Amino acid sequence: MFLNHGVVAMPVSPKKRGVPPLQSFSPLASPVPCDFHLLNLRTLENQEEVSPSLDTALLLHRKGFDCGLEAKNLGFNCTTNQGKLFLSGLFQNLDLLSIQPMTLSLMHDGPSLSNVSQIRMEPMEISSFRLRFR
Repeated sequence: MFLNHGVVAMPVSPKKRGVPPLQSFSPLASPVPCDFHLLNLRTLENQEEVSPSLDTALLLHRKGFDCGLEAKNLGFNCTTNQGKLFLSGLFQNLDLLSIQPMTLSLMHDGPSLSNVSQIRMEPMEISSFRLRFR
């Protein structure tokens, strides 16, 4: 994954007067299972106004490797949840109100899920969800 998503160094100029320093944002309460990759987490635009909405788009990819390999120190040894993930416990300091499966384009929605629902993904599948936080 490092080859696909390498580190991008963003140099910044020295402190300027009146510009507040950037704050770090770590929304995940714990790492996702090793066979999941968080592709994107972003706010959605409000349909009535030109401003952010209260909804967030989450795109997840379940990778398709075999965690049964027993090679030491190759990075393949990991534990998975067999494609199951609880989205409610994924974020820290954010209360999840609703989960709605969406198409990958985020244009069409599926039936809403309970905020404590467990999602299940097959290997090599990409899924998108509309989340609403309190």
